[in-house]
Amino acid sequence: MKCISILLLAFSLAAIMPAMSQDANYWLVQTGSDYHNGSYSLALQDITEYLSLNSSDVQRWMTKANLEIKLKKYNDALDSFDQAVKLDGSNSQAWNDRALILSGYLKQDEDALDSINRSLEINSNDASTWYNRGIILEKMGKYSDSLASFEQATKLNPGLAQAWNKEGEILMSQDNYQEALTCFDKATGLDPSNEDFLNNKNEALNALGRGPEAKMEFKEQN
Repeated sequence: MKCISILLLAFSLAAIMPAMSQDANYWLVQTGSDYHNGSYSLALQDITEYLSLNSSDVQRWMTKANLEIKLKKYNDALDSFDQAVKLDGSNSQAWNDRALILSGYLKQDEDALDSINRSLEINSNDASTWYNRGIILEKMGKYSDSLASFEQATKLNPGLAQAWNKEGEILMSQDNYQEALTCFDKATGLDPSNEDFLNNKNEALNALGRGPEAKMEFKEQN
């Protein structure tokens, strides 16, 4: 009798597991569908249902966090990123994205810096993370450290125009116009139509007493 009971239990569990997997896949597909239709609230409900069935999926916690950001639920997004790094402390992207929430939306810059540093401890070769670190440090008024982060970003990825521009802006604030101009040249060379980059370059030219060149730049813009 006991053997029969055990067999019945085994058959029951075998039936339940595929059903749970099917339910999880359904909610995952539904998340994608609602997201692409622009129904972010429904997509959030879908991914929450999925995670109730598969709570160890780190990437889907990050999906949930990004949906919460879209819906301006920033504290909830932080909770989701916290869950992601709790499950996988070696996920550098999760630490990076967590830092952006903390600094950009929750104004918790010290915690954001800790989080971005953790990301870089895991992967020190990501130019975008160095750029993000520079943004956080600049926001904190730590301009020398910020400049060093932007420099590391452009060293790792010379094609990162925004980092060249931010590097130039800090150099300009330190009255280092010649080096700033070099950075703005790099930025505008990569993105010639960006008005912010061009305006910064013209400002550097004017500061160096090269007004005619700045005027030429302005004419070329228009």
